Amino acid sequence: MASFIYLDNSATTKVRDEVCEAMRPYLCDKWGNPSSLHRLGYQARTAMSKAREQAAQLIGATPDEVYFTPCGTFSNNMALLGRAQFVEANGMGRHLITTCIEHTSSLGPAKHLMSRGWKVSHLHVSDEGVVDLEELKSIISGETSIISLMWANNEVGTVQPVEEIAKIAAERNIYFHSDAIQVPGKLKIDMARTPVSSLSLSGHKFYAPKGIGLLYVRKGMDIAPILFGGGQEHGISPGTESLSNIVAIGAAAELAHNELQHNTAHLRAIQKLLIEKLTASPAVKLSGTCMESRLPGHVSLIVEGTVGEQLVVEADLKGVCISSVSACKQVGKDPSHVLACMGLKHEQVIGSARITAGRFNTLEECDKAAEILLEIFTKRAGAGNPAPAPANV
Repeated sequence: MASFIYLDNSATTKVRDEVCEAMRPYLCDKWGNPSSLHRLGYQARTAMSKAREQAAQLIGATPDEVYFTPCGTFSNNMALLGRAQFVEANGMGRHLITTCIEHTSSLGPAKHLMSRGWKVSHLHVSDEGVVDLEELKSIISGETSIISLMWANNEVGTVQPVEEIAKIAAERNIYFHSDAIQVPGKLKIDMARTPVSSLSLSGHKFYAPKGIGLLYVRKGMDIAPILFGGGQEHGISPGTESLSNIVAIGAAAELAHNELQHNTAHLRAIQKLLIEKLTASPAVKLSGTCMESRLPGHVSLIVEGTVGEQLVVEADLKGVCISSVSACKQVGKDPSHVLACMGLKHEQVIGSARITAGRFNTLEECDKAAEILLEIFTKRAGAGNPAPAPANV
């Protein structure tokens, strides 16, 4: 057993050995520029083509619909701002519908579009973090040109009814983008079945290195470039390609595709164990939706009378890595826009904890971690309301 138990896989994942082995030759021996005509360039282009096929297989797409990007944040920005550029250039309606629980890499572009004169509507969510499809239908107007909703939320693990949303958008000929960064290797993604217009993924969430992402754009869905350079990736992500990282995300995508069923079952078993053990204390409440409607392996909790960052620090001292939303950064401001949008009170929001398992976790170590965490949670909850943790913790 490792000297620590890592249960923060929604933040990032360890790079798999198989992925490291796949990318190593393209760091050391086959390091050519894919744009070069000589043999090293040919090797690089061939490796990129294979990686694109592997990534396409993961999401049920065709290789020419898959683009490599520097990260998930870039993919979200490109999908939204690139489509907005196309909308504006073609005189289409400037109305974006999103939610209040999106990741900041989607909320940021939405805020930017508002500064450019766009109308942005934020859907409400239930106390479990789920959107209301009837509200979505009621907000859509003749000016609506973009809908953007997360497939699954990073903080509380709630899975949205993406297939239904995609159908609503497709029936009205509206571009629909989904941030699916938390989903690969946990739930099936099939673009042949789900008519999403564009989709964002990030390699370091499914055992590839940091610094590589994917953007899926369905054929016939135009987006305009927001960066300019050599025209790589058809202008969507210009700049010399990160060859070794591209090979790595291709290898990780193939593994995630091939092992999906086993990995999902494994994560569900761990999730069940953690939820049952940790919610045995009356001071610990599950936040978000029920297990069947949240990401496998994802557990988000509210520990009454605590500050989440203190829980994280104490857990770390005991050898368990978990996460929380940041402690209150500004007086009167909730540290988590997601939990606040779900209707939780400020004193509940600051006591959040997120525990997320991955493929390397075992039931045995998670059982041990649950005992350690329950002791910490119970002790802290019984200590009364502590002062907020320092901002630099």
